[in-house]
Amino acid sequence: MFFWYFPTPNPAGKDDVVIWFNGFLQENGPISWRPGVFDPVPNPWSWHKLANVIWVKYPVGTGFSSGPVTAKDNNDAAQQFLQFWENFLDTFDLHYKNIYITGESYTGVHVPYFGAAMLEKNNTKLFNVKGALYYDPVLPYSDTLGLDHAALPAFQRYWTNVLAFPQGAIDKIDEDNHRCRLDAYLNKYLSYPPPGRPWPKVKISGCDAVADFDSIASVINPCFNPYHVLDYCPVLWDVLGFPGAVSYTPNGATVFFNQPAVRQSIHVPIDYPSWSECQGPVFIDNSDHYNGPEHEARLRTLIERTNNVMVGSGLADYVIQPNVTALGIQYLRWNGKQGFQTAPTQKLVLPAGYSPDTDIPGWAGGNEQGTFHTERGFTHSTVYLSGHMIPQYTPSVAFRHLEFVLGRIASLGDAAPYSVNISSTVS
Repeated sequence: MFFWYFPTPNPAGKDDVVIWFNGFLQENGPISWRPGVFDPVPNPWSWHKLANVIWVKYPVGTGFSSGPVTAKDNNDAAQQFLQFWENFLDTFDLHYKNIYITGESYTGVHVPYFGAAMLEKNNTKLFNVKGALYYDPVLPYSDTLGLDHAALPAFQRYWTNVLAFPQGAIDKIDEDNHRCRLDAYLNKYLSYPPPGRPWPKVKISGCDAVADFDSIASVINPCFNPYHVLDYCPVLWDVLGFPGAVSYTPNGATVFFNQPAVRQSIHVPIDYPSWSECQGPVFIDNSDHYNGPEHEARLRTLIERTNNVMVGSGLADYVIQPNVTALGIQYLRWNGKQGFQTAPTQKLVLPAGYSPDTDIPGWAGGNEQGTFHTERGFTHSTVYLSGHMIPQYTPSVAFRHLEFVLGRIASLGDAAPYSVNISSTVS
């Protein structure tokens, strides 16, 4: 298993260990090298300034984590991770620490499965899970119900000036909307409190708004980035070779993790296959045999045993549209009720923005950055300008989220100072 581990210099975080799946170099690690930046720089928003952090490439087949693929499903993946975790804690003498599980995207599955598996061990020496934070996640039932279709017309309208679709394309999506009553579905089920279960599947046949959106988006903007719809041409040089939805390495350049000197310094065999975020199948038959009710049960365990779980949504994320997450939350049951009972209204407010002339690559915004809402131990936060990877696009917000989950600040709704000094140093 390939991982990066950075102990915290912060005395307040000595007893806290954060697990992050998966990205290190362009999100919340001590060194940042985001697309378009000339050189790697110290990251003023590194999470290790708050707690001990391990960035782990998991499952096998992700990044440099290699070996025989033996997991048949997400339960197997969870149990295998627990074996790695015990060895990791023994190696670094991190027993009896508070554990926080974090990540993004498909870790919407991993975080609940791994967290619940840890909690079910009832072993505070190794598995003392205290909370979780994950971004733009795969939630239970969202795909099964077709929630991305219900959310699509509202998403297109919200970003209409950015997307710049021609009127004919807008009319086609409107036609899909009216034919399959997509707005009506969104308005009915994205309500507080939500309608009881079960919900019907969203109608798609003959009115596939997602397909019609996809057919025009990259025609109007060839550099359309579904992870961050605010992007435009040209495609930026990215040291990882994947600056959005396309692979791109300019002539004469080498992906950072394929350089022999880099591999030698991080203990990766020089003849290891070419680096990519996903090297190949991570399950035996290339299927996780996904189980929605089981996924929900794992998430319920994680919430009810910690009462400290947060999900974040970037409003500029098309891969997991923010209303897909909002709808998915309203379908879930935890701590005796279904969904949120009252509508989110609170504003996510940060301290002043960070923009010193001496650290331009580290700049990040402050003041009002989104919304948040908490009920029964579960929080959902939206971020106005972020895409799929919130620690990459809005690192100050992600840093604030982690402060909240770690208990370093009382509320996301006031501009109290950060719990540590923000500066362009690794320590």
